[in-house]
Amino acid sequence: MKIKNFKYENKNLELKINPIRFSNLSLLVGVSGVGKTMILEAILDLKKISQGKSSGGVEWEIQFAIGKEEKNYLWRGAFERTEASGAESGSYDDGGKTEMITTRPKIIYEELYLENELIVERSQNNIKLKGQSAPKLSSYTSVLNLFNEEEIISSVYEHFNKIISDDYDITEFPIYESFDKLAKQYTAMESLQNADFPIYLKLAIAYKNKMEVFNTVKENFINVFRQVEDIKLEASGEGDLLADSSRFQIKEKNVSKWIPHNKISSGMFKTLMQISQLFLCAESTVILIDEFENSLGINCIDILTENLVYDNRELQFILTSHHPYIINAIGMEYWKIVSRNGGVISTKNAEEYKLGQSRHEAFKQLIQLNDYRNGIKA
Repeated sequence: MKIKNFKYENKNLELKINPIRFSNLSLLVGVSGVGKTMILEAILDLKKISQGKSSGGVEWEIQFAIGKEEKNYLWRGAFERTEASGAESGSYDDGGKTEMITTRPKIIYEELYLENELIVERSQNNIKLKGQSAPKLSSYTSVLNLFNEEEIISSVYEHFNKIISDDYDITEFPIYESFDKLAKQYTAMESLQNADFPIYLKLAIAYKNKMEVFNTVKENFINVFRQVEDIKLEASGEGDLLADSSRFQIKEKNVSKWIPHNKISSGMFKTLMQISQLFLCAESTVILIDEFENSLGINCIDILTENLVYDNRELQFILTSHHPYIINAIGMEYWKIVSRNGGVISTKNAEEYKLGQSRHEAFKQLIQLNDYRNGIKA
């Protein structure tokens, strides 16, 4: 999946994101608080809506392409406003967790197009699938969720599930009773990439099955941390690789003992997960990384940035950063300069500011821009 264009509004929160055009790699740049993270959260909100969540006051439009043939889709819709309070005002999730809300919001309208052909049309009283009226279904749930088993929609539903963020908190990962049994089911690279598992578990399976991709990840990791000579994931007990936090270990040069996970820096672990993500996520994944520089040293940034820019897989990256080194390391053709006027968030490409031709010259001009330095207006 490749997100091409996106716009979003949450009337409950008086938040509006003006249309943004994305490329395979997009770096959202701007001062802290300008709205970079809000853009990522809005994209994730659409993923949740596709999974069945109601989101009061939200109106959206997203254009995206699926598959090597790049079939073009447009999905848009809106929920009614709700009277609610709290940071998640107007949100409702059927997955067992109900957030602050008074009434669950209904969908006002929803449309899905494939190559300009209307596939699904929905009003408050009627749903049509390829021109045929459908039985009365939930007025709170997106058609992507309601018709996720229909051949013409299932691919769209599956690809929205491929939007992922960089949450590497392994304390929330599930414990599997029989890791050995699980690993035997995923001996092929493609099946492992497509598995709906946390990236840490995929890496553990790759290690267990002696897959070449583990060596690729290890080599990239060692290129970042030159003092490391080996890494491994060893079980603490028979058949259980996920029993405690010491399972991931590194071996440093001139150090006789292996260093357990809980003695390794958060930056090291985050770097390992980000490298693993590049090789172990499914094709057509959209990867959202907020504050790319967090917990990463300069040496980590260089390697990861190079991997992102020269990635040869069918992946899309949308990153945020206000760190000068990150911005200067990624070409200006990938920059999206973010500004905010009250609750309205806008972006511009570097070329709209006629920045210098060289990366260094463009960066110097960027940090002098009024829209960059004073990106937040009341």
